[in-house]
Amino acid sequence: MNALRSASCLLLRDRDDVPPFLDTERDEMLSVARDLFENPETVTLSDGRTLGYGETGDPDGDPVLAFHGIPSGRLGAAVFDRIGRERGIRIVAPERPGVGVSDPDPDREMTDWPRDVAEVLDALGIDAAPVVGISGGGPYALACGATAPERFPRAAVCCSFGPSDSAGMATRGLLLGARYAPTVVRSFLRAEVLSSRYAPGWTLERRVAAAAPGDEGVWRSEVGKLLIASVPAACHRHGTATFVRDLQLFAGDWGFALEAIDVPVGVWHGRADRITPVEMGLGVMDAVSTAEGHFYPDRGHLSTFVEYEDEMFEWLAE
Repeated sequence: MNALRSASCLLLRDRDDVPPFLDTERDEMLSVARDLFENPETVTLSDGRTLGYGETGDPDGDPVLAFHGIPSGRLGAAVFDRIGRERGIRIVAPERPGVGVSDPDPDREMTDWPRDVAEVLDALGIDAAPVVGISGGGPYALACGATAPERFPRAAVCCSFGPSDSAGMATRGLLLGARYAPTVVRSFLRAEVLSSRYAPGWTLERRVAAAAPGDEGVWRSEVGKLLIASVPAACHRHGTATFVRDLQLFAGDWGFALEAIDVPVGVWHGRADRITPVEMGLGVMDAVSTAEGHFYPDRGHLSTFVEYEDEMFEWLAE
């Protein structure tokens, strides 16, 4: 416990240091991520809160909003920089309250997010844009399509969390733990932040060991390094409480009916996913009448969005 407390104090002292892998690697994707870390964009919302975001891809292209997973933030947009530039897409990646440079909003509900993001669109002079949610960003993409279809006319979800009753025992245990034992889950996430910050190589190897076979190579690539770096970057100012709140919201009433969504919804999911099991993607398919499914037998959590990003962004542009 004393070691964890000492590490936490150290994390606070160097929280503005460049995250691991971004300070030494010269890969293009990681260079983009470093720029996102060092130069965050912000919008001041109508209630006075600051909301952070990052942009990648083609700055003059058609906008697509990208919602990050857990625990991640704007740095994840670096994954889509290549496809954005190639396809003429402007990737705008807002950070949820309490992530990165965004001010916390501890009592937020899932349906508050579309209003926040609509203000980002207003600030950028964008009338409407499709959305894509990766993993823990998926439910927020669905919330946008459900509650503000005129601003978010198309929603893609990739390896997304789904309705809690579609989760397996391990995932359901995590969701219920966030709801009924939040301190335990917060401590677990805090340990992940410290591990990613101070033992990134070891943390990466742990990810490889736990990954689906189709994900092992992706974890060892620049994508894996980016995802490790994004953990301390997402939590360096406000800690992990917001991600516990995400899980609590996923476990409860989402505040909107999936059955009421009438914008086109694309569902991408690997059947070998060990983080968000395929049953979650199938749960979204069962509930959303407009859903179009893309399921891959041997793909896992990372390999699905890395290998099929071209297909996903082509669908968003329809």
